[in-house]
Amino acid sequence: MKKMRNRGAIRPKVTTMPRSKSEASNQLELYKLVTEQQRIKQELNFIEQRTVLLKQRLITLQTQIEGTERNIQNLRSSDTNPHSPISYAQIPFESNNYQTFEIEY
Repeated sequence: MKKMRNRGAIRPKVTTMPRSKSEASNQLELYKLVTEQQRIKQELNFIEQRTVLLKQRLITLQTQIEGTERNIQNLRSSDTNPHSPISYAQIPFESNNYQTFEIEY
């Protein structure tokens, strides 16, 4: 199973040099914030879709588990039934049914 590491809080990307206070720097900051917001929304949407798929798979697995358990119970109850088919131990073994031959290689 894949281990998920604890990422902690999501931190914004850090720029190395502070920008001067101007309209252009504020526009750039706005662009970076909106871009990060869109990225996070897309990631949340992907996580929600994945969660739905995983829940559906869990439901399918639970149904299969219950069906398999029912089959096991049915097989157990039919094994105790005296009218069950002939088991392999009751079939006589005859060795004269086999033909042998040699292969040279």
